[in-house]
Amino acid sequence: MEIRELEEKDYRGLCSLVLQVYDEVPYATSFGKRPDERQLSELMQRKLEGMRSKTVVDFVAVEGDRVVADCEIVKSTETGGLIGILVAGDHRRKGLGRRLVEKCSEKAKLFKMLEVYAEIDDRNEGAAEFFSRCGFREQEGEDALVMIRNI
Repeated sequence: MEIRELEEKDYRGLCSLVLQVYDEVPYATSFGKRPDERQLSELMQRKLEGMRSKTVVDFVAVEGDRVVADCEIVKSTETGGLIGILVAGDHRRKGLGRRLVEKCSEKAKLFKMLEVYAEIDDRNEGAAEFFSRCGFREQEGEDALVMIRNI
């Protein structure tokens, strides 16, 4: 298993991962409906452009030629960023997500981020438990459960 920064060559693997997770747990993604090719292409371009401008940190876990997990932190305030993570079903609950959160957090510090936030759909109890285990704490939110962690 290789953990590294997202690269252009990961496009197809990232698309497969997003669609797999959407099909399993649609509310765990930021898409209101199953994303199409255009939306997936825009997602990849947003990630890569953000990485170049140092407003996005993004790491993937790759097994063979398969992207099995993706974690990003998008700088959203002067000192903080919004974190998102997707892990393939057959790789969950094995410590991979935590490793990606730590890797992204280390790099986010270089971009002067001091905190990361997770916005979690109320139905996604698994994500709330995961972020809690990673040291996030609940904070009042308007439309979703918001969890925060200092990095």
